[in-house]
Amino acid sequence: MSVVLDPSSLPAVNILGLAQSGAILRAERETPPDGVPAFITREGWDELVAAHAAEHDTPHTIVLPALEKAVTRLLAHAAQAASEEGGTAPVVSLESDLFPSDRTLILAFVRDETHPVACTLIGTAHQLAVVLRSATSV
Repeated sequence: MSVVLDPSSLPAVNILGLAQSGAILRAERETPPDGVPAFITREGWDELVAAHAAEHDTPHTIVLPALEKAVTRLLAHAAQAASEEGGTAPVVSLESDLFPSDRTLILAFVRDETHPVACTLIGTAHQLAVVLRSATSV
């Protein structure tokens, strides 16, 4: 199931700057042809590593494949909800066990402020608030 996102209708965020500063990380190795780039907060990544791969020398080999599967499910859920509701809200809140610190997960659909590309930021409300506050100083 797919939903069309109009980047011009989404809030503009300095995605490139946030990624370059390390505040957000790709939540997938490759974006599906009909998908949107998904990013996770650095704090969220650190939480996943601490919870699931703290003892591994290469935690990304444990965390990233599982995160990619979770992101695929989360975006499919958001697309299904958007299809049923007749549109996509810029922010989707749902219950998830992705982060041990908070069962409420936020998917924020945004666009890069310099490129007309829709993206998804994934994290808890606290994590995203920290990232978006830092976006003004990036």
